[in-house]
Amino acid sequence: MPSVNRITRPRGRTILASGIVGLVSFALLVPPGAQAAPVVADVTTAAQVADDTADDPAAAQPVAPASEEAEFAPQADTGPDEAESDGPVPLLAPESEPLVATADATGFAVVGVTWSGDADEDALVVEVRTSRDPQAPADGDTGWDAWEQVDAEPSPDGTLDGTEPVVVGDVARVQARVSGSEQVRDLKLTVVDPGTSAADDDVPAPPEGTSPGGASVAAAVTARPSISSRKAWGADERIMTWTPRQGSIRGATIHHTAGTNTYAQADVPRIIRGIYAYHAQTRGWGDIGYNFVVDKYGRVWEGRAGGVTRQTIGGHAVGYNTNATGISVLGNYETATVSNAAVSAVVRLVAWKLSLHGVPATGSTTINGRSVPRIFGHRDVSATACPGRTLYAKMGEIRRRAAAAQEKAAAQDVQGSIPDGSFVVNPGGKVALVENGRKHLAYCSVVKAYGERCGSLRKVTSAQWKGLVKSTRLQRTVQSNGRLFWIGNGKKREAFDTASLRRAKKSSPSVSLHPDALSRLSYGNPIVRPAVVVVNRSNGNHRLVINGRKHSGRVGGYLRKNTPLGGLDRGYLDRASMARLPGITKTTGVVQGKGGRSFLLTTRGLARIDGTGALRSSAKTQDWGKALKAEVPRVGRWTRVVAVRQNNSGQIYILRDGVLRPVSKARARQLNGGTMPKVHVILKVTKKQFPVGSRL
Repeated sequence: MPSVNRITRPRGRTILASGIVGLVSFALLVPPGAQAAPVVADVTTAAQVADDTADDPAAAQPVAPASEEAEFAPQADTGPDEAESDGPVPLLAPESEPLVATADATGFAVVGVTWSGDADEDALVVEVRTSRDPQAPADGDTGWDAWEQVDAEPSPDGTLDGTEPVVVGDVARVQARVSGSEQVRDLKLTVVDPGTSAADDDVPAPPEGTSPGGASVAAAVTARPSISSRKAWGADERIMTWTPRQGSIRGATIHHTAGTNTYAQADVPRIIRGIYAYHAQTRGWGDIGYNFVVDKYGRVWEGRAGGVTRQTIGGHAVGYNTNATGISVLGNYETATVSNAAVSAVVRLVAWKLSLHGVPATGSTTINGRSVPRIFGHRDVSATACPGRTLYAKMGEIRRRAAAAQEKAAAQDVQGSIPDGSFVVNPGGKVALVENGRKHLAYCSVVKAYGERCGSLRKVTSAQWKGLVKSTRLQRTVQSNGRLFWIGNGKKREAFDTASLRRAKKSSPSVSLHPDALSRLSYGNPIVRPAVVVVNRSNGNHRLVINGRKHSGRVGGYLRKNTPLGGLDRGYLDRASMARLPGITKTTGVVQGKGGRSFLLTTRGLARIDGTGALRSSAKTQDWGKALKAEVPRVGRWTRVVAVRQNNSGQIYILRDGVLRPVSKARARQLNGGTMPKVHVILKVTKKQFPVGSRL
């Protein structure tokens, strides 16, 4: 077993890395009376907590966790048998000799190290390692993962008497090693089995993330995110001994729980139960410290009891619990990249929670005699790396996005009963289209294109005008919900793409609008450049479009896969737009050009066939136009002998006067002057346009 030298711990703490999930960030629960800021005299009742709980995705019965303790012994004397000995254990260790404890683990275990006495934070080193082998020797390295350092966290009175809880997951054995422990007594390694619960099998589905942008000040309550209750993660309320009390929220503290990000969705309830048991029982704090927990899948979980809509005092950062709600993201973000889903969940949660209590997401506030941003990381107020490097790098984005969400809610509150897509005019004569709490200034010429007149618009007060968020100027080109429109004569004309608009000489700067802002406008004729395949959004049908007309037959996957048509640009239009495209005959692969030229669509391109004689009237032909023919390569050359075969057949035909005449290879060579003609491969739909005659 490698030796451990006495080291001095840096103030920026080492974060537990892969293989072990370190749960809970550093300074935790501060009971009533221990806060630096005054506590509002408001004790939450059980009824209030129950009324405030969100609907439970799992009607889980409470599950009681099981805890076991292992004592430490000097490392040099610890062997496979001695580690479990009932003999006396020294209370103090020599400076050069680490102490080690080994214990078995069951379930999705949570572990932590506790002691009596005030440790020296700069000298104490606590490490943990795990093994999946139940026979791993306590006095060797075989079968064990690498040692990982664990951070200590102070008790509410400031005494440094334990570590953060560590979720080790499904492992067989756990070992802890402590050095620099000369001033501590009664070292114990605690292993918590969070047990199993119905909550583990019925976890909520991750939400779809949103990405608002911008920055402003909140004035209205944003939409409440989905919050899974304590019951949803299987909390045993019998071990919750702390009486919830209410503070005065002025901000939010963002934490991470350190460790690995490899947990599955179904693991989250038991992880939270493990944190809860370690906080409430092992450390004796009576409840979980965090007000909210967010997982990497973007789900939000109720943490501390007391009510998610109330100003419940947390236990996550000493001196800041009364005035800052605590949000912890499960995972180690010192080394791993925080997920977009987790960041979006934090944005939704903090925007709602702060706006609920009238607190803007930007700016600063004074807590515990110190000026801090209203949304701050744990490292901003404590000597810790929490919430980790990559999550802390997102703090500016979280503030901006949360502020934008608050700003949007405030603007929507101001907009009130004014329908999206309405034009309004302020007392100074300025005109704007209103949608989704935003105002888009507009020229009267653009207002006319939307089917309105500047002289008959809805009037708003100066206060209403000011409350609406100023957005980009209104344009005739609109992007909305993945669609592109050109607005004119009171209609919305869906465009295939920006190239279609340019070709139609209707390009302009674009503006993004909510779909509701365009709902009053009827569909006009779509704008589609030639030589593209358009897909109906409603039924998935593919249509070839030539010169503003759609082919009446679908361009199926077989045709796209086996001919150059599969290389054409493809895009989507709404059903209403597709209905307004005039139709022409179906795509058959027989193409009629100018000057008597005609072609066959082959698997390689267009083969010229007008040298073989006139086509029969029964053949369904199309004029593809210059644009489409330019997109499909030409194959072969003009000739009087055109040989073809169907793509799934070896029979060769010579096309003559609009009739396919079967031939052998020898006869084909003979008809072509002694050399084998190029045999073009065509599809069945094309072959069906020609009658089959007798053999040549």
